[in-house]
Amino acid sequence: MTSWAATALTAAAVALLAVFVVWGARISPNRPFSWGMYSASSKGYLWSGPDERTVLPPHRLLIAPTGHYLTVLELRNLLADAGFDMPLHGLIIGSEGGWQVHYDPARHRMRVARLPAGQELRVLADALRAAP
Repeated sequence: MTSWAATALTAAAVALLAVFVVWGARISPNRPFSWGMYSASSKGYLWSGPDERTVLPPHRLLIAPTGHYLTVLELRNLLADAGFDMPLHGLIIGSEGGWQVHYDPARHRMRVARLPAGQELRVLADALRAAP
């Protein structure tokens, strides 16, 4: 490939990226920018125990290591089907908004609360900042 062809390919890729970013900002101008917000993703940030703020890896949640899509309904089904025996606390944040999650294994009960629109990433940053 010649240098002018490589330059043209790079310029085309940058132009496509710029179009994607402008489109994303126009469809949801009040949300903070995040690639995940525009790819219909939903990610769980969950930890166990009141003092342990280490985000649990997917294998501890009994989901596939490549699993990067987790909704409240899927988590509820997972906890009911798997007999999960550790308490969970955390957040599920995605393109459809965010949720605060608390699971009590002794009572097999999961409580969820909707996070304020547009504040999901700030809440996540605050939660992770408190990590030891």
